[in-house]
Amino acid sequence: MEDIIKLIKDNQLFENINENEISAILKCSKATVESYQENQIVFEKEDTIQKMGIVLEGEFNLVSQKYSGTRVIVTSLEKGDLFGEALIFSSIKKSPYDLVSSGNSKVLLIPYGIFVNMCQEVCNFHKQLISNMLTILSDKIVMLNNKMTILNAETLKGRIALYLLSINKKTKTLTFNMPMNRQELAEFLNVTRPSLSRELSNMQKDGLIEIYRSSVKIKDIERLKELAD
Repeated sequence: MEDIIKLIKDNQLFENINENEISAILKCSKATVESYQENQIVFEKEDTIQKMGIVLEGEFNLVSQKYSGTRVIVTSLEKGDLFGEALIFSSIKKSPYDLVSSGNSKVLLIPYGIFVNMCQEVCNFHKQLISNMLTILSDKIVMLNNKMTILNAETLKGRIALYLLSINKKTKTLTFNMPMNRQELAEFLNVTRPSLSRELSNMQKDGLIEIYRSSVKIKDIERLKELAD
């Protein structure tokens, strides 16, 4: 587990917890490492979730499937991202989504019992772990509110503007690589890929952005902010 600890020690879940303490947590919780291949399902809609995960390698998509069969990517998960942390504390514990691997991926799975059952020693690092989890759940609520803000934009151009500004705020740079490919972004914004491509092309022609493959450069951030209002 030493290599795994090196990968996760800077994760928000283990903030203010040292490597020896992380090792004790993983041993106490009976955490496991699992590997997945392209398009392999980690869990499906209606599955009961008893473990939370941390992405160690690769990427995953949290997918919602409509009755029509249309897939909508709720969010994409990358190295260091957590999943299942809200569901393990839910009274229902059943997932509303599918979690699907995008390429070869690896995760650390931690049973939820470590967060609800204090050990006999009531270790300070155990208290810190629970405190960190509460912070993460609070941050998740804020993130979901931000996504609702994006999807509530009246126009597709407004959704794209809000999405790009959110990445700009996170990366603190005007030039960045898109975390999703074109199809994944279309599903995230709940539009067709041709509609997304057409609007991105229009925004580039209008001098708002410059696109090269997966890289985007914001050329007129003030106009993007106007579209986002």
